[in-house]
Amino acid sequence: MGDDVVEATQSFDANADICQQLLTRYAHSSAAHQRHLCATAAATRSIIQSSSLSLTPLSYFAATITSLSNSDALDATALAALTSFISIVIPLVRRGEIKPEKAGEAVGVLVRVVEESGGSIGTSSVRAVVKCVGVLVAEFCDLKEWESVALGFEWLLKFSLDKRPKVRKCAQDCLLTLFKSFESPVISKKASKLIYSLLKDHMLMAVEMSASKIVDGPKKEAMSRPEHQEVLHLLNVLKHTVPYLSLKFRTRTLSELSKILSSKFSAVTRHVFDVISMIFETSGAEVIISSAEDIFNALVSYISLGEKNPADTALFAATLAKTALDKLLDGDISKWTTYFPLLTESLVGLLSSEADIARQASIILRELIDRHVEGKSFLILESQEMEDKATYSAESKAIEATCSVFYNVLSSSSRIPNEHFFSLVAFLFLKLGESSDIFMKRILLKLGDLMNATSAGASDMKHLQDCIGSAVAVMGPEKLLSLLPLSLNTKDFSCSNIWLLPILKKNIVGSSLQFFMEHIVSLAESFEQASRKVKKSVIRQDLQAYAHGCWGLLPAFCRQPSDTHQSFGALAKLLIPFLKKDSFMLDDIAIALQELVNQNKSALTSDQGSVELTEDRRTAILDEFPMDLKTRCSYSRKIASKNMKALSSCSRELLQDLTNVLFESPPDTHRHLKGAISCLMSICDSSITKQIFISSLEKFQLLDDVSEHKKVESETKVDGEESKAGSAGRDAKRCLILELASCVVEGSGDDLVNLVFSVIMRALQANDEASQMEAYQTLSRILEKHSWFCSSQYVVVMDLLTGIKSSANITLLRSRFACLQTLLIHALMRDEDEENTKVFSILNEIILTLKDSDEEGRKAAYDALHGISSKLRNSSDVSLDGLYHKFLSMITGYLSGSSPHIKSGVVSALSVLVYSDPDMCITKPDVVPSVLELLHSKSVEIIKAVLGFVKVLVSCLKPNDVQHLLPDIVDGIIRWSSVSRHHFKTKIVVILEILMRKCGPAAVKVLAPEKYKDFMQGVIANRHGKSSSKEGGNEDTRPELPDSSPSRQQKRKRDKLPIRPTKTDPL
Repeated sequence: MGDDVVEATQSFDANADICQQLLTRYAHSSAAHQRHLCATAAATRSIIQSSSLSLTPLSYFAATITSLSNSDALDATALAALTSFISIVIPLVRRGEIKPEKAGEAVGVLVRVVEESGGSIGTSSVRAVVKCVGVLVAEFCDLKEWESVALGFEWLLKFSLDKRPKVRKCAQDCLLTLFKSFESPVISKKASKLIYSLLKDHMLMAVEMSASKIVDGPKKEAMSRPEHQEVLHLLNVLKHTVPYLSLKFRTRTLSELSKILSSKFSAVTRHVFDVISMIFETSGAEVIISSAEDIFNALVSYISLGEKNPADTALFAATLAKTALDKLLDGDISKWTTYFPLLTESLVGLLSSEADIARQASIILRELIDRHVEGKSFLILESQEMEDKATYSAESKAIEATCSVFYNVLSSSSRIPNEHFFSLVAFLFLKLGESSDIFMKRILLKLGDLMNATSAGASDMKHLQDCIGSAVAVMGPEKLLSLLPLSLNTKDFSCSNIWLLPILKKNIVGSSLQFFMEHIVSLAESFEQASRKVKKSVIRQDLQAYAHGCWGLLPAFCRQPSDTHQSFGALAKLLIPFLKKDSFMLDDIAIALQELVNQNKSALTSDQGSVELTEDRRTAILDEFPMDLKTRCSYSRKIASKNMKALSSCSRELLQDLTNVLFESPPDTHRHLKGAISCLMSICDSSITKQIFISSLEKFQLLDDVSEHKKVESETKVDGEESKAGSAGRDAKRCLILELASCVVEGSGDDLVNLVFSVIMRALQANDEASQMEAYQTLSRILEKHSWFCSSQYVVVMDLLTGIKSSANITLLRSRFACLQTLLIHALMRDEDEENTKVFSILNEIILTLKDSDEEGRKAAYDALHGISSKLRNSSDVSLDGLYHKFLSMITGYLSGSSPHIKSGVVSALSVLVYSDPDMCITKPDVVPSVLELLHSKSVEIIKAVLGFVKVLVSCLKPNDVQHLLPDIVDGIIRWSSVSRHHFKTKIVVILEILMRKCGPAAVKVLAPEKYKDFMQGVIANRHGKSSSKEGGNEDTRPELPDSSPSRQQKRKRDKLPIRPTKTDPL
């Protein structure tokens, strides 16, 4: 009987006559099996009616079972029709309508029909009976009584191994449903025993299959044997049912499966792994413990063969072993200590496989280390001074054995291991932390041997260095250098382990300043002394480089040192002699001072009370530190406060010397020096800062800049008393003073800020660009850091800046715009008519720069507008609420009454703002209509700017937002589609293509007036002619900002498009 009839069961209505439904459905069918089905249904209905019973599913069921009980008198066709019919009927019978006793009898009838047929009935019929038995047992038999379900369960289990796929699948599904339905542990146990017994019956064959070697051809031949197929089907049954087996039989099943496993791949390997995986997922340690030895030995042996077995199965075995080990960690630590090193060893063997296998093996091994090493107390020392007499716990011995695995690979390998190996060793260093010097001592020494023996050009050198860097980070330089010492041979002036210097510089964190001064500095001095003794210039230069390398470790030792408040005074005295012009230590000292100040300032201001390394100087390895090491590399507020007092107490002398060096050194060396000065001035007393600044003015004889402060304020030009030579000299000195001034701004008092501003005014009114640049940058910092100054001196500053012509120097222009941004935002906040006038003067300058012929100038103006927009939109300052819309209104105000040149500049400005904030067009809906209105203009300059704005607009907005603006956009731009000059047509085609991509061609085309339909059709045709991949790639690409400069108005060759131009030309 056809499968389609069986599959259609769900479509029948239990409240209507089943026979009539079948007749209605298949009355006109020519298929023989459907005609037989209808005939059977009609005959059954006649039987029911003759007994004066109602035509319910239950009546049909009883009548059909009665017919099947006399199956001896039925031929194969009749049996097929009856089995199909009953498979339709049974699901329609309501729960409880068939009593358990009757359900049991029905199961017996159905089983007998199949068993006594001698294979004469077809697959579909057998499948139908299997389905019926499954429903009867699961829904109508007594699930609390084994006798009620035993026959059906055993029979379903038998057919779950059937060679016919559809029958087998149906039986397995029914079996699984039945297992899920069992409510009694007793019943589950009896069912589990049956499945386990079936496994035991097939064990001999399963072991035989496991021992058989599979090679290409014979695989199919071996798999074709029925008994082999049964084993595979049984394993598949186990895979799905094992979660429902009782604990006892799950444990026994795991034990039997461990006997099937062999170290070589076989036909059953994947199936066995699947079952074991399901057991591990659904069981605790109690199931695994009893079979742990057999399972682990089998899995480890399989993994150890590496590439001799299929890669995916080796990795699967590794994952299974890791899962089992996770269970043992929580259940039986004694077994864990045995198998953890074994599993590690087998996985390390996979690291030398091909790239993808090695990568996946390293991931598994990394997860294993992360889960099993972290947070353990591995070592119990009898005495801190008696490391050699340490008493090891079982866990510690397991870790020691694991470390030995990695050591053995390093010792036995004829070449440098790959990056995966080194990354795992590095991770093991991190997880063991300060215990690394005990457990991984031999590994570290071996890594040192590799560094000494390997050429500098080896490809894996970086991974080896990073690995040692992990040891530096967790052990600290004190412990590491005791194992791998940096030393100088005074006889031949050879140096050992000098390769450590760059590794130390990169990875030291949380060390000791005292150790730097006592050990590293003395080492540097020994190199320097040796360099003065040797005659060969090459050796002398090397020794000097080594000395400088040791001194160069200073910034690394200043990353979160543990003894800042105890040792900084001594360190400052040591460093001050180096603060002189051309000293090789200047950059390192400046960076070290910034590190010390910034990390302690951050700790004092942090909400958490402690802070890790500053973002720009943190070591790469710190991200992977375990929490206890991260805690070691952080300061509490209390410690940071002590450190800051120590730093502040030494700041006067350091600042004076740093300032002198700043004045004496060339400009290209000033960056780090200024950073150090700025940091120290931010923590010292303001009187010291003021004293240093005034003394510097006296030194350069620039006190008249301050003494004539009031006079300068009212002037707009520098008097011409000074000669040109004298003026140049004063400008150079003033430039140095301004560099210093930029460092003192942040922590300065009001009087010092006013003094600095006096110097700024002089510098800005001079003609020296270098001085003006420093002046603008310093003024920008004052305006940002001191809001009181911005308020009290706003008019003076604005008058000063408006009296100075904007420079063509881009760096100078950017610095000027930085000042104007802050002033513009301040003026918006004051909301006074006079301030609004000054806002417009700032906007005028920026907008006119947008029309500049110089590309860098235009970019500076773009960035200025973007900066203003971002600050107004994103600031958490409530005082800035509403200023963004006011700013937009002021810009759009230019669109009425201005010259075409200004209007086009304003449109370009709005393009920048839309690019930065597409939602602007939604929150301020009058912007787009105001700009589109300009398309009625006859000015080419304005039209170009507006088309650029529209392109940015449609590219940045979401499709839904574009849809709302679509009619206005199409109506505005379409009239210019006939103008080929100035690339108007090309620009409009691009805009229309973007619109069609976001809104659909039909939605765009329908908005075009009749005379533009041909043009629109040409755009659609052109768009479809392009490759879909190119179009898809451009869909989410943000556009470049429009360029409205005169240089962009040159003629360019027009693209050839399949579009017919019209005669109408608005120009």
